[in-house]
Amino acid sequence: MPANAIDSHAHLYFDRFDEDRDQVIQRARDAGFISIINIGIDLETSEKVISLAEEYPGFCHAAVGIHPTHSQFSTDELNSTLDAIDRLCERHPQEIVAIGEIGLDYYWKDVSPEVQKPAFIAQLDLARRRQLPVVIHCREAWSDTLDVISENGEGVTGVFHCFGGTVEEARRAIDLGWYVSFAGNVTYPKAQNLRDAATIVPSDRLLLETDSPFLAPQPVRGKRNEPVHSLHTAEALARVRKVGTNELISATTENCQRLFGLGTS
Repeated sequence: MPANAIDSHAHLYFDRFDEDRDQVIQRARDAGFISIINIGIDLETSEKVISLAEEYPGFCHAAVGIHPTHSQFSTDELNSTLDAIDRLCERHPQEIVAIGEIGLDYYWKDVSPEVQKPAFIAQLDLARRRQLPVVIHCREAWSDTLDVISENGEGVTGVFHCFGGTVEEARRAIDLGWYVSFAGNVTYPKAQNLRDAATIVPSDRLLLETDSPFLAPQPVRGKRNEPVHSLHTAEALARVRKVGTNELISATTENCQRLFGLGTS
């Protein structure tokens, strides 16, 4: 049994888990997991991740925020939605450990960069005020995402979830003082660029995640992903980093606890 694993990014509120959510969480416990962080993508799902944290206290934790592809708001709507997110932070300080997932996504064309950026910056401001780390979603928007953080992220730290960039982009994220997290896609045969990036992340800046129910690792690819499958990702990362799997898991858990303040209250 691996020691004290943490899945730093999951979406267990999705309806794909409605029939066996308890069993999914129990499988993670049985495999040695000590925590799962569930990540909201809008106001409704932010409320759901809080409910999961209340249902599984001390094991499930919540990140609340507006995903870039869900940020199609007028200025008034954005302010109203972020006020509601802020009220959640006020009411649920034990459950909420981060603002996220937030960032920029230029892969999907539904929401323009001009709309995404104000929502991103406003949520960095919220994280700063609430003294919470952030969970970054970045897809085909690395230069702009890193620039926004450089220009607007003073006093804020966090993690680039499901890292999908280059070695140089990983270095820039690390130089900003941020963490880098890898999901199951690092195990895919054609993902050598991700494995290359994984080799240069310092051991004290590395996180492990599933992004459940998405991105199941290669041994279970095509199936619904769940937290216990991140052990396959840990094994792949350990191989490319030339360390033992348990050593890698222990390091990622310590990093996750440090970043999100888990087990410190």
